Amino acid sequence: MIIEIATEGGFGGIAATPPKRIDLDRQSEELRQALASAFAPSALSRMQAATCPGCPDRLSYRITIIEGGQASRCVTLSESQIPPDTLDLLDGI
Repeated sequence: MIIEIATEGGFGGIAATPPKRIDLDRQSEELRQALASAFAPSALSRMQAATCPGCPDRLSYRITIIEGGQASRCVTLSESQIPPDTLDLLDGI
């Protein structure tokens, strides 16, 4: 599984950080499990369902999950929809 993450928004709509491409096969077992859990379909669905007051003025994350060489899911979330521990996980990569 590969996770691609692009950010948008923030100051003047400029991308906050370069896009990330995370190949789970290249991560330690501990990090692989944490990422697989944080970006599982059920986790992404919960994040999408979270209320998002003030979302238009915040950073947004476009998350694409690639399995078997093809995008299997793509979601766009506001930073307020993503749990703090998941944001910390992303910052550490």
